[in-house]
Amino acid sequence: MTFQTLPAAISPSELVQRYFTSFPVACFSLTVLTDIAYWQTSNLLWLHYSEWLLFAGLVFGVLAGVVAVIRRIAGVSGLAWLTILGWILVLGLAIVNSLIHTADGWTAVIPWGITTSIVTLIVMIAVGFLGRGGQAYA
Repeated sequence: MTFQTLPAAISPSELVQRYFTSFPVACFSLTVLTDIAYWQTSNLLWLHYSEWLLFAGLVFGVLAGVVAVIRRIAGVSGLAWLTILGWILVLGLAIVNSLIHTADGWTAVIPWGITTSIVTLIVMIAVGFLGRGGQAYA
């Protein structure tokens, strides 16, 4: 069995940022799946899963944003401002999505809830690729 070690260049603050960033990625991705499940079954449990996934993703997304901005202001090699603005856009879309999901029943998901979930996921993927490019750490 082999173990991978992290490069020495990764600071503890970057590890914290990566830790907090992984939760919104998982939560917002799963929201699309739970919206599709609700669309197919009309079971309110899936709607409530979507609401909780959005809430958890927003909480950890705000924490990741705070760490990213602190790292950037402190002069530690952090995310570029364009990437940070992209994540703010993702969080803004997730807030709108969360407000849409507070409606009752079918109208909370179809058509605007699932559409906003998919748009949030697409923007999140685009920002992720932007963050992996040459502008990620400036």
